[in-house]
Amino acid sequence: MLDSGGLMPLAVGAQVRITDGQLSVVDGPFVETKEVIGGYAIFELPGKEEAVASAVEFMQLHKDYMPGWEGTCEVRTFAGP
Repeated sequence: MLDSGGLMPLAVGAQVRITDGQLSVVDGPFVETKEVIGGYAIFELPGKEEAVASAVEFMQLHKDYMPGWEGTCEVRTFAGP
């Protein structure tokens, strides 16, 4: 693991958008929901297969220790030059 942390609520965030060639900043929140908890973890892994396996292990821990909890873990790759 290279890094991890939590994310602040959507209400205190912002999006920077480009629409029709115009740049704009829009204050959050952006989705209608009762509760959104966000966080991130950055891993250096050989490929997608290992990343998905790590995500499955991570979610299994939530399932085992937090019965009834529902959520999503999204696996993403950094875009590079």
